[in-house]
Order: sequence, then structure tokens, then C-alpha cells
Amino acid sequence: MTGARIRSIHRWASIAMLGFWLVQALTGLLLVFQWEIDDATVAAPRVPTDIAAIDSRLTGLVAADPDLAVRSLNTSGSGLDRYDINLDDGGERVTLRIDGSGRVLRHHGPGDGIRNGGLFTAAYDLHESLLAGDAGMWIVGISGLLLLSNILLGLCLAWPGRTWARWRMALRPPARLRGPARPYGWHRAAGLAMAIPALLTIGCGTALIFLAGIEAMAGIERYEPSAPALGKGQAPIAMPAAVARARRLYPQAVLTRIDYPAAGMPYYGVQFRQRGEAALIFGSTIVYVAAADGRVIGRVDPFAMPLRERALDLLYPIHTGEIGGLPGRIAIFLIGLWLAAMILLGVWLWQSRRHRRTAPARRKRGAMPPMDGSEIG
Repeated sequence: MTGARIRSIHRWASIAMLGFWLVQALTGLLLVFQWEIDDATVAAPRVPTDIAAIDSRLTGLVAADPDLAVRSLNTSGSGLDRYDINLDDGGERVTLRIDGSGRVLRHHGPGDGIRNGGLFTAAYDLHESLLAGDAGMWIVGISGLLLLSNILLGLCLAWPGRTWARWRMALRPPARLRGPARPYGWHRAAGLAMAIPALLTIGCGTALIFLAGIEAMAGIERYEPSAPALGKGQAPIAMPAAVARARRLYPQAVLTRIDYPAAGMPYYGVQFRQRGEAALIFGSTIVYVAAADGRVIGRVDPFAMPLRERALDLLYPIHTGEIGGLPGRIAIFLIGLWLAAMILLGVWLWQSRRHRRTAPARRKRGAMPPMDGSEIG
């Protein structure tokens, strides 16, 4: 394929997907530090986690409203001992932000839109699925593949060669450049500087969309716990008892999520983050506890996974930068800025070239005076 052909494909693919990729970049930027930003909007002192107190408050809520069912509890992610309680209120989703004692700090209902924490939920759904469910996820996945291929095409076009002198010139475009050469110089320099890390994080994000298919091709079967069904009229064991049974296996781990028993799933899923895990917010350690009798019926431990499963388990923390801690998340934020800047630089370059091509025609028609200085004075 000739350089002109590659350049044409790169240009028109970028123009066609410009708006979509910009939305992906901007929502990604918003989500990098979503946990800290979101919790900062809720003014309340930190209260240490008391599982028994949380359970007591939630039990009281359910007792006061028979249509209410607790679906899950998960950490707010900021490290302030706050949690989001996901409730089912007659088919509608309600989310409560609580402190470590179970006191409600914020209520988000179906009509709240982006208020009361809904902004980050909407940004996540837009980033992952365009607010369109499974069909939207497929569109996002295909667009991710297009973005990866377009970055590779741009890298081929921008590659300066083998000598250090050429690389130095490419990475530091001269300030004297004018016309289309100016945005091209900056577009090329930025692309060379960040293309490789961008390929890594965007590749991991795209792979997450197709994770089920990748697991099937790799022969990986997701663990499905089997637990005895609850008897007629039998209530599940209390949530604190399930957490206590799970914690015996990981006494030093941090509790990050609890999935409550539901139809077809007569067990608790208690999620922890062990020291040394790549996923720094939620972790990947899960213990399943039977709701009928409190037996531990299975667990998922990232440190005990086969190598190929553990490799796939790293996709999310690489995509979010969690694998590198705060520096890693800052790097992902910079990659998001890079993608937005590359899109805008590309538009600038396209407009500059378009203006340069059409200027002679406009001058010929009299729509634009000659810019040779003769019009002055």
C-alpha cells in the first residue's frame, strides 16, 4: 500500500469517526478519577466501616418498604469507607451512598438524571455502550478496532526512520513552520510520543468488549458457583455472617463489594482486594457463600489463576491505569488528553490543507484578494 493511500485512509477514517472518538476520549477523561471526584461532592466525615451497623440500616429500609430489595453493596472507590447500595424498588433502580455506619449520605432515583452521582454513571454507560446496551457495546468495540488500526496507520506515516537526528527533528517540530506544515509537525510529534502507550490502553479497553469471545477462544470457562436453593419461606443467612465466613479466607484483604442472593443465585458474592492486586479499586478476589447454610461454595483468587486467565484479568487495570497506582492513572489521563488533542490537531491540519487548496480558486473568482501585499496602501 502506497504512502498516499495510507494517508488518505488515515485522514478520512479520522474525519468519519471524529465525533465518536472525541466522546470516548472525553468520557474516559471524566472516569479516570471518578471515585475521588464523586465522593468529594458528598460532604460528611469519614466513619469506619461497621458491617453489622450497615446491615441493620438496610434491614430497616427493606422492612419499611416490602417492594424494596437490596441487590449489591460496593465501595465508592475513594478509600473513605463509603459504599453505594444498589436497590430494586419495584423494578426501578435506586442507589444510596452511605457511610461506614450505614447512614444515607445521598439518594439517586430514576428521575434524578445526572444529579446526585448520576453524571458518572451516565459517563460510564456512554463510554462503554453508548447508552444502547449490548448493541452499543458492539459499536464501541468495532470503533475501538478502527481506532487501533488508524493509530497504526498514523504511526507508519509518521515514522522518521532509524537515525536519532530524524527522530529529534520529528519530536521537536521547528517553531518556524507555517501553513499546513505547522499542525502536521505537532500532529506527528504528538503521535510518535504517545502512540505506543495509547495502543496498549485502547487495545485493552477494546479487548474488554470482546472478553467473552476471547475467553471462549482461549478455552477459559467462567466459574459458576453451585449452591443449594433456599427452602420455601427460608430466609438467607444475614449479610454480616456471609462476610465473616468469607473473611476467614482473606483476613487482611479489603472488602469492596457484596452481591446479595437473587433469583437463580442462592448465594452471596463477597469481593475483596488483596495486597498486590493490579485492580486497586475493587480487586478480583471473590468468595461465594451459600445463602441457605453459610458454607463457602467456591472462590476466585487472582494469585491462583492459570497464567492465561490472569493475563485477561489484567485488561481492566491496564485500561484504567490502576495497575500503576496514581502514576498509572495520571498516565491514562494524559493519554485521554492526547487522543482529544490528536483529533483536534487532525481537524486543524485538514482545515489548513483544505484552505490552502481552495484559496487559489477563491482568488480567481474574486472572492479573495491576492495576499502579496499589493492591496495595502
